[in-house]
Amino acid sequence: MIPAAPAAALASGAPVKAASADEEGIGIRLVDIPAATQNDPRARSYIVDNLPPGTTINRRVEVHNHTSEAQDVRVYPGAARIHNGAFVAAADAAENELTTWTSVDQSTLHLAADESAMVTVTVTVPTDAPEGEQYAAVWAEVRSAPDPQTNIVTASRVGVRMYISVGPGNGPAADFSVSTLKASRNGDGEPEVRAEIRNTGGRAIDVSGALSLSDGPSGLAAGPFPTERVLTLAPGTSGEVLITLGSELPSGPWQAALHLKSGLVEHDATAELTFPAKGRSVTVEPDHGIPAWMLLAGGGVVAVLLALLIVVLLRRSNRSTPVRRHAD
Repeated sequence: MIPAAPAAALASGAPVKAASADEEGIGIRLVDIPAATQNDPRARSYIVDNLPPGTTINRRVEVHNHTSEAQDVRVYPGAARIHNGAFVAAADAAENELTTWTSVDQSTLHLAADESAMVTVTVTVPTDAPEGEQYAAVWAEVRSAPDPQTNIVTASRVGVRMYISVGPGNGPAADFSVSTLKASRNGDGEPEVRAEIRNTGGRAIDVSGALSLSDGPSGLAAGPFPTERVLTLAPGTSGEVLITLGSELPSGPWQAALHLKSGLVEHDATAELTFPAKGRSVTVEPDHGIPAWMLLAGGGVVAVLLALLIVVLLRRSNRSTPVRRHAD
């Protein structure tokens, strides 16, 4: 078997190019988006769906040759998993349950320079499939000729992620929580904030966002500062998002406002932060504001109290109104 040195990247919206050293390479993007998930940013980039057992779906991906030469492109599904806060692809065409359910109508493409082609991806969920979420990727891969000295082949590939949940209805809801905020400084002395995130829902999440600072020394404000990377978490797992701030930023105190989202799920957390000296950290529990259900409940209580007040006033009014009798 000829060993391969893979160079992999997963698409996140616009086509992701296989070549990292220049602007040329192979790109891939999702074309078909279900009408029910048109507003979900994740569904516009990845194959995301909840499917009952026995269901079949088709999704098209476009593969584009951005190079100046003709390319033979291999298209195939490959296994993936979520590990240490990242969507991790297995080597080559490794299999899991989802890949055995997935097929492509064209496994080999010959693309001229700047040419593209559509590939239909079919997912057929068996009638006895277990409930739960499965992960994989649809890959477009090009390989070099064997090196004459080492006989090694270099493979470069780009892919579209697949998040397929099996179960009835719309499947379990996605959600997450922000448990703590930690202010510290990195090895270069730059202030940074780490937020502990827990996936409290039933689907995988891809969390990103930004941190804004206000009410700092002399009334200063700063940001927004984006998260360093997208944090991917399986249900029931936790991880951190990292935000690195400018080295010239005063230590504080600051009012920090963190806004995070995964698809249509969004959460905010606020806290007062002061960045400590290098090598130390300060952990605080953020203020999440008043939950929406409490606002609704509070509104309901106010409405009930107003109704009771009106009843009391009407009764008092009726009691105080004199009754006039007419003489016969």
